[in-house]
Amino acid sequence: MLTYIDSFLDRITMYRVILYYLLAILAVAGGLSVFGRLPDPPFAILGSIIVLLAVCGATNYLFSKVYTVPANVESSYITALILACILPPLHSLQDLPLLGFAAALAMGSKYILAIRGKHIFNPVAIAAVLTAFWLNQSATWWVGTPLMAPIILIGGLLVVRKLRRFELVITFFVTALAISLAFAVAAGGNISQTMQDVITRSPLLFFMFAMLTEPLTSPTTSSFQILFAGIV
Repeated sequence: MLTYIDSFLDRITMYRVILYYLLAILAVAGGLSVFGRLPDPPFAILGSIIVLLAVCGATNYLFSKVYTVPANVESSYITALILACILPPLHSLQDLPLLGFAAALAMGSKYILAIRGKHIFNPVAIAAVLTAFWLNQSATWWVGTPLMAPIILIGGLLVVRKLRRFELVITFFVTALAISLAFAVAAGGNISQTMQDVITRSPLLFFMFAMLTEPLTSPTTSSFQILFAGIV
């Protein structure tokens, strides 16, 4: 089974694996939304995807011209889709500034906050932090629900298999879960309920698979992956 999976993954690029993963997540979210299983309507999710793709694509093109470097179109798609999974869907025109600003910041950071052509911070994380400070609007991580957990987990394992980042993911998961349980015990909370909430009702899985594993901002050696994951 693993041989077949590896053969399939080896035939497609890293960017394509992550891109297909994000498309699968949003497709499942759209289907659940159609049947009323998610609070956001399908057109709100679709609207945010369109806006984010447009702004990320335009910003990527402009910065590539300014810095005279080739524009990585797939990279802008991935950034837009990750943002679509964590930012509030587009319900009204009032949501446009957050989506547009976050998309421009994320793509701009790839060029501005970079050393030798490689960005040093996760672009989506930078955008989420700056929009929270400047617009007083933060990411909702709306994909962190029990219904979305299976597709996030299954697809995420394929991403980790492709990137060979198992030490990174396992260390982060164990550390994050241990810290959450420690706080729950200190507060007199229910341990089993806390575990369930952390795994299926929080951004933990999506962050771990879609953002923490980003090759350009995560270490390649096992020892540094463990250290990096623990710090994060």
